[in-house]
Amino acid sequence: MIKEELETTAFQARIEVKEDEKEKYLKELNAMSEYVEILQKPDVSGLQPTTHVTELRNVWREDIVRPSSKETIETMLNAASEREGSFYKIQKVIEAE
Repeated sequence: MIKEELETTAFQARIEVKEDEKEKYLKELNAMSEYVEILQKPDVSGLQPTTHVTELRNVWREDIVRPSSKETIETMLNAASEREGSFYKIQKVIEAE
């Protein structure tokens, strides 16, 4: 980037750049431009896009309904603060109209 480009960009962005800062910003912007050029050199046309850095995937399984023993059901229901038959009884949360 040359000084005139910096001044034009600063003017368009309505940023005040003092004369003593211009050299510093030119050096930094040129360093960034060189880095971008380095990143553009490798040929990545044959690479597949990725969404994650690892190949880890979620492992899904089908839900299988299995009967529980009566003892297990009773143990769970007895742990509830209130129950009604074979159901947990909870405080009403939503008022019906």
